[in-house]
Amino acid sequence: CFNKYFAGLVGVCAMTRLAAKTPSGQKKENKAWDLQWRFLSVFWALKLADWLHGPYFYEVYASKVINGQAMGQDMIGKLFLCGFAASMVFGTVAGTLVDSMGRKKGCFAFCIMYMMSALST
Repeated sequence: CFNKYFAGLVGVCAMTRLAAKTPSGQKKENKAWDLQWRFLSVFWALKLADWLHGPYFYEVYASKVINGQAMGQDMIGKLFLCGFAASMVFGTVAGTLVDSMGRKKGCFAFCIMYMMSALST
């Protein structure tokens, strides 16, 4: 099931990339709309990719054993809730930090931290 969704997501990204190109002789009439369309299409493709890992992490958490017992659904739900709460708290601060350090460095820092969190699970 994951592979089907992933293939679909790759297809959406490829179509977005091809649709964003403009023929060399054609003039862009509305640059703001074009920028919004390109940004939102990539944003939602990345958001869908992020949502794809949810079931995977559920299986990872379900396979963990604490005090000789597998994690229950209530504990897994609490872990997901803690993740959403941390995103809410730190997400409000992240914008200010990225504005002060620059977007390129902020994106790089996010990628490094995201890779570290994924590897630690």
